[in-house]
Amino acid sequence: MDTNRTFTADSEPALWAQVAADMARQPDLFDYRADLCQPPYCVHLVLDIDLGGGFEGGYELTTLRAVVPGQPALRFALHEQDWVHEIGKLLGLQDVELGYAELDRTFIISTNDANALRQLLADPAVHQALLRYPAARFTLAPDSEAPEAPLLLSFSLERAVVEPEQLRELYQLLLRVLQQLAPQPLSPPAV
Repeated sequence: MDTNRTFTADSEPALWAQVAADMARQPDLFDYRADLCQPPYCVHLVLDIDLGGGFEGGYELTTLRAVVPGQPALRFALHEQDWVHEIGKLLGLQDVELGYAELDRTFIISTNDANALRQLLADPAVHQALLRYPAARFTLAPDSEAPEAPLLLSFSLERAVVEPEQLRELYQLLLRVLQQLAPQPLSPPAV
């Protein structure tokens, strides 16, 4: 297992310069883990690749997660629109439509507050990022059933995204949504 790296910078370009340089130095990215921090926000990145062997099939997984402070009431899940979920809809399972035609067609969307989710996903850059990964799962949910469990904003894809520019786009997606869910107050002017 690889070590967990931590990258911290005041700006996104500086942060991603560090990440891209580190990724380029790695002989492989089979188990790459990093905390990407632009204070006060921090996103945890995991690339997990198993090539399999023999009779075993391999797998690939890209996950980005961030703890959302303040415990907002909103919960949501966007996931792949596939035939299993289409059958579920025929049997009465419901998903919501947000009024964003491409997102509504591409994903099964569930939430406890459609209006809040519609506002949260209003940014066209968020739409573009999500639509590039129609097989992804994007969620805001507690980490466990425990009442004090942290709320996680999570993006996962059963494919290895190893290009720094593509990972940066996914990081930007989480950061944009995280900044809306837990906005930081402006610093008071220096005296």
